[in-house]
Formats: sequence, C-alpha cells, structure tokens
Amino acid sequence: MKLRPFPSSILVTAAALGLMVWPLFFPDAFLYFQVLGMACLYGTLALAWSIYGLSGAVSLGHAAFFGLGAYGSALLNHYWHWSPFLTILAGSLASVVFGLIWSFFFRRLRGVYLGLASLAAVEIPRVIIDNWDSLTSGSMGMTGLDRLPTLHLGDWQLAFGADLKAQYYLLLLLVIGATFLYKTIIDSRWGWALRALRENETAATMMGIRVNRERTKALLCSSYLTGICGGLYAHILGLIEPSLVFSLHVSALPLIFTIFGGRTLFFGPVLGALLLYPLEQLVFQPLLPQGHAALYGLVIILTILFFPKGIAAWITRRASA
Repeated sequence: MKLRPFPSSILVTAAALGLMVWPLFFPDAFLYFQVLGMACLYGTLALAWSIYGLSGAVSLGHAAFFGLGAYGSALLNHYWHWSPFLTILAGSLASVVFGLIWSFFFRRLRGVYLGLASLAAVEIPRVIIDNWDSLTSGSMGMTGLDRLPTLHLGDWQLAFGADLKAQYYLLLLLVIGATFLYKTIIDSRWGWALRALRENETAATMMGIRVNRERTKALLCSSYLTGICGGLYAHILGLIEPSLVFSLHVSALPLIFTIFGGRTLFFGPVLGALLLYPLEQLVFQPLLPQGHAALYGLVIILTILFFPKGIAAWITRRASA
C-alpha cells in the first residue's frame, strides 16, 4: 500500500500555534523567551540564506549582509536619531548595495570558488568599518543604541525593547512572515526558475531563463532580509562591534540550520534553527561552556550520514507512516 504524504502545512500550523500559545502557560520563563526569540531570528536568517541557495549558489559570506544591516541601522539611529523600526528597514539597503556589488564581481563564479569568494568578501566591509573610527568608532564598536521601541495600542502596550515576551512574539511574527515569503517564492514561477538553475544551469539557459538576472534577484532579496536580521540584532543588544556581526559564526549558522532542517521543504531551515539553537544554548552550553559550539559540527556529520534530506523530510515521512 502506497503511503500518502502527510501535509506539511498541518505540521507547520500546529508548530506555529504551539509557539504562540506556550508563553500563556509560562509567563515568567524569561530565559526561554530570550533563547527561542533568538532561534526565531536565526531561523529568519536561515530562510534568507536559502532564498539565494535556491539558485544553487552556496554562500559563506552572509555575515557581510548581516553586519552591514546592523551598522546601517546603528549609524542612522546614532547620528539621526531615527526610530529603530525605521532605521532597520532603511539601514538594510546597505546590504542590498553590497549585494549588487557582489553580484557584479562574482557573476561568473560557481561552486567552491563562489563559496571562497563570498567568505573573503566579508572582510571588505569589516575592514572598512573597523578602520573608519570617525564614523563607526572602529573596533571599539558603538554602544548606547536605542532598544526596540514600545508599541502603544490604547491601554495595551508592547515594550519590544524591555519585555522579553513581547520581543519573542515580535521575532516569532518575523519568522512566520519569512516562512510564508519563502513558501510563496518556492511555489512561484520564479522559484521554479531558481530551482531549474540549481539542477542544471545549461538546460535552464536553453529554456530561456536568464541566469545572472534571476540569481541577482535572489541575492538582493536574500541580502535585504539578512540585513533586517542584522538591524534587529543590533537594537536587541543595544551595542555593536565589527567582530560581533561580521563573524564566521554568523555566516555558518544559516548553512548549518538549513542542512540540518533540510532545503527540500519550505519549513526546513526554520525547524533546524528552532531545534539546534535552543539545544546548544540550554543543554550543551551549561555542560560544555568552552566547547558547546562543537554541537554544530557533530550535527552536520550526523545529518549527512543519516538524514541527507534533512530532519524535516524525515519527520514528514514518519508522520505519513
């Protein structure tokens, strides 16, 4: 008897409802609000990476977009005193500009060469910001950034900067919106064109798909969403420094979460972030304070050996059994 595939939408809807409802029963679980909120932020980052990955490109340099979004928002807030929500949206355009430059110079690179070039590209904005002391305070970083503002709805208010529960719901809303965007892209004609490029670029070109144009569009969309994540990160912490936002860690996490969660299903990257990041922060960090990040290396090895299509595909297959 042939098994009917279990609808992924049911699993995603149930998970989203669970993430929305659980704080009502644990109103004082502040540590979990913080950890799961950051997991949602990294889940959005993984989805942003996956938009570019749909075209078959492998980026090891998304920390450049993350850092530029963070600094773009921080500088607008520091010098012009704009609201963080406005600076995040406007500052992320710096990531888009760098994405255009990236697309122009790397348009002929593929595979490992593109990965290495993208990794090296992170150093360009990092070195500039690290040495432009008069504008960015250099390696000392910038402190005193405005926290996320409070939203007033009559007598009800959401203090996104001071209330970890409100901040959690904001980041949960962000990842839900990003998941919906990613699914929309996958199901669209553009998404099919990007996957055609990933599978066989020559055949896709013969079908009339313009390789550089479609891949550039994917990169710009990916870079802007990554920049938004960087801007949010800066205002959540209230400070920023080059080594914090232009790190290899930021570039590696979305790749790890996507591989573990799986790219074949639209919720795979988010699932990877929501499972791995809390596991690392709440379990491995207390047990191994100096080596907790080794979890990610172990997960990559186990995923490649036992779950080559990702944990999301394994879960849906088990649900169909």
